[in-house]
Amino acid sequence: MAPPFACERLGAFVAASRWDDLPRPLRHEGKRSLLNFIGCAIGVAQTEPIEMAMRVLLPLSGSDRVTVLGRGERLDPLGAAFINAIGGNLLDYDDTHLRTVIHPTAPVAPAVLALAEQGMLSGAAVLHAFILGAEIECRIGNAVSPGHYARGWHITATCGVFGSAVARARSALHRGRAG
Repeated sequence: MAPPFACERLGAFVAASRWDDLPRPLRHEGKRSLLNFIGCAIGVAQTEPIEMAMRVLLPLSGSDRVTVLGRGERLDPLGAAFINAIGGNLLDYDDTHLRTVIHPTAPVAPAVLALAEQGMLSGAAVLHAFILGAEIECRIGNAVSPGHYARGWHITATCGVFGSAVARARSALHRGRAG
């Protein structure tokens, strides 16, 4: 039998992960990362790049709306997650995985927070999904660094999309257990 592909192993890791198995220090660091992200996003909420993105997305937004950090307007979950991701990473003051220079929280947290606001996740489920998404994002980053940047790619975006997808998938597993 052939060994599993890397994506199968990562998927099995995420599916088998249990909240109770996450060490308390890891949970603490996850909370710190989310708090840092929220502070960064609020700090730039009234800047021109966010204003410009809001002008584009607000008229296109669906009716199911969630929070855009630091703003009175609300957008559909996809639009809010997009703006919140921009805000969390805009000034590069957010967290950094030093080996890869990935900013892991900015692409992962917005999707999970939008789901949580829609009432689909508990606090523990949010943190669990976020931690796993950031973990997988950084593992993929480790696999492609340092050549990734040398070829002109922005690793937060290219690896972050996988972290966000993992967090979303883990969120679905949590919802499946609750309902």
